[in-house]
Amino acid sequence: MHSLDRATPVVVAVDGPAAAGKTTTCVALAERFKLGYLESGRTYRLIAFEALRRGVLTRDQENLVSLCDELLRESRDQDLLTSDRYQSADLRSPSVNVAVSDVARIEDLRKRVTQLVRLWAERQSRCIVEGRDIGTVVFPAAPIKFYLTASPEVRARRRLDQEHRGSYEDVLKDVIRRDEADMSRSVSPLVPADDAITIDTTTLTIKEVLGRMSSVCESRSVTFS
Repeated sequence: MHSLDRATPVVVAVDGPAAAGKTTTCVALAERFKLGYLESGRTYRLIAFEALRRGVLTRDQENLVSLCDELLRESRDQDLLTSDRYQSADLRSPSVNVAVSDVARIEDLRKRVTQLVRLWAERQSRCIVEGRDIGTVVFPAAPIKFYLTASPEVRARRRLDQEHRGSYEDVLKDVIRRDEADMSRSVSPLVPADDAITIDTTTLTIKEVLGRMSSVCESRSVTFS
């Protein structure tokens, strides 16, 4: 593939199911290549957290969209995506893990988040964005796309090691439930982009995954400043 033009904004799109290694590798790539970094799924978790806190039913689509609009009014666009007002433990609690699937399936809400992500990326010269539909919907023309995956059993073990909460059996059930919700929803389902490079991380170390992704980025001239 030809090198990317220096004047062309670069988006590295990374998709995949929960606990496939997206965040760890994306943060490392961002540091290595001096890229802006964004986890789009955090916004859906933030909305789910606020819905639970304010007593808004997560299946009440109209009120959830209104809540999203209210949160946008309360903060600047970029702040909603990168706000440090929320603790990771709160956004990844068991209740939010369940509620976020309902939030993420709402088309009007996804449109708002997609617009915010695109606006954020426009402010970056080079960036890496992770999520579930980044390469298929948010940035379908991204020159570099990855799809990270792993077996549900391995992903459940990783999540348990990270969060130290619940039993392995319960975490595995939640991983499988989230996979089904993400892959079967009618709006922006989780699927690899046709031109994405799929990496199965089941038997790979983080270093090995990072090495493969870095090689692709280097071959497509993400390294220049």
